[in-house]
Amino acid sequence: MVVTDLHGDWDVYRRYRDRFLDLEAHGQADTLVFTGDLIHSEGPPEEDRSLSIVLDVIDLRASLGDRIIYLLGNHELPHLYGVTLQKGPHLYTPSFEAAMGEHRADIIAFFDDLAFYVRTRAGVSLCHAGAFAGVGEPGVAARLFDCSHRRIWEEVSAMLPADQRASLRAGFAKLSGESYADMARRYLAVSGPDDPRYDDLLIGSIVSSVPPDFELLWAALFSRDERDCSAGDYALRLDALLRELSAGFHRQRVLVAGHLACSGGYTLVGNGRQLRLASGSHARPPESGRYLLFDVEKPVWQAGELLGGLGSVFE
Repeated sequence: MVVTDLHGDWDVYRRYRDRFLDLEAHGQADTLVFTGDLIHSEGPPEEDRSLSIVLDVIDLRASLGDRIIYLLGNHELPHLYGVTLQKGPHLYTPSFEAAMGEHRADIIAFFDDLAFYVRTRAGVSLCHAGAFAGVGEPGVAARLFDCSHRRIWEEVSAMLPADQRASLRAGFAKLSGESYADMARRYLAVSGPDDPRYDDLLIGSIVSSVPPDFELLWAALFSRDERDCSAGDYALRLDALLRELSAGFHRQRVLVAGHLACSGGYTLVGNGRQLRLASGSHARPPESGRYLLFDVEKPVWQAGELLGGLGSVFE
């Protein structure tokens, strides 16, 4: 069972979770895959239940193990790097940083371990966004598949010697027109200079501009995919990604992803080889949101073959 982008909506999350548990109890589903972006509501702060959702998924994994899969989305990624995520005037990351509180270490460790892709014997792969520009270039997919968030963070941290950090913080504050301590508190919920995470804002500002692997992560998770290029070009990107995902495994022929808005809860793209699925806030209208149920033992050749497995929790 596949569910995409719920963005802090507890009621919708609960509906999908309970549907899966009912299907699982009746032997009709055994694995639930969330394709990322379970956090960050665009609604009123008091309605954002991102923390409750993530903690509930962690509890589900504790009881059901690998039958609960959570893929990394572009909204989870910034919390691994101290990067502020913003769209227009709306700031996403600060409220979740503050909400994590005592749970932060466990949640960040959980996010750090999230996969980018799931491959199945049916030839259907799952991910958050889709096929990004450059995925077919030599070595690019391998770098992404082997990417280590911790390695990137440690490499950048090592670039900032302890005896230079005070001056770097001062320069950062001067450019921003605000004290570093105030920014660290507001954006990352850092308590003050004695907090071991005090320099995370500084490190995060450099992470996003230096390592090529972070740029690759950004491309893979933030890409607008078929909306950023022609249909023909996107089909080529999709073919390249599926070819890379096939290496050493069953041939992957179809991709399922969320990330972008869909009228009616889904659309087919990439010459019929990708199902773009919207389960929550990206469905237009919201009550058209769908989940996907498919059998990993049954080969799938085109995305249209999956349409019979679309279901709704709003009926």
